[in-house]
Amino acid sequence: MRLSIIAIALALAVTSIPRGAAAESSYYLRKGTFAMGGGFNLPAVDTDEFFNSSGVFHMAGGRHLNPATTIQVEWNHNWLAIAPEVLDRANSDSLQFDNAHSSMWSITLNLLRRINPEGEIVPWIGGGAGYYKRNILITQNALVYYPPIWDPWWGWIGGGWVPGEAVTGERSDSGFGFNVGLGIDMSIEGGASLFVDARYHHAAMPGVDMDIIPITFGVRW
Repeated sequence: MRLSIIAIALALAVTSIPRGAAAESSYYLRKGTFAMGGGFNLPAVDTDEFFNSSGVFHMAGGRHLNPATTIQVEWNHNWLAIAPEVLDRANSDSLQFDNAHSSMWSITLNLLRRINPEGEIVPWIGGGAGYYKRNILITQNALVYYPPIWDPWWGWIGGGWVPGEAVTGERSDSGFGFNVGLGIDMSIEGGASLFVDARYHHAAMPGVDMDIIPITFGVRW
């Protein structure tokens, strides 16, 4: 099912590009490159027993070694929706909470290798390794105190007690991992390109290893 979703996303991206678009090979001849995008993620292997699909934000910057090869540093932030059954099990213990938040970010060094870099639509494969950190936060609805602040226009603005969330527990785990995947670049105006990226990330962590597949759509300069 997950592989079908990835295949459909890539196919839609390819068929939505106008055939008259001209490839701009000068993009790959520039030394520097920057990319930004977002999308959704799919927990995989054992990770899907604890988390459901949520969103992802992606940033990357690097250098073109030649028209076919790029090395870049990538930063990814994955929001993770904790599965309802996991929350039910936790609430059955002595711990009581109203909300739970989880996320995982990573910074990795990656190599991209393009196939037919002079074409209108440029497929590529890539992979790399780096540092991953997972954060879990549980909260209760409560009155939260905000201190007064000084504003240059209004002067002192009084704080007070307002409805909010109080942290009742948190845990952070980290480890090293790797990612492999594929994508498509599609040339647009101004020497930039749209891209679709599907990656498999694995990070070894205490308790439960993280296996996740982000599907990212974005712009590359």
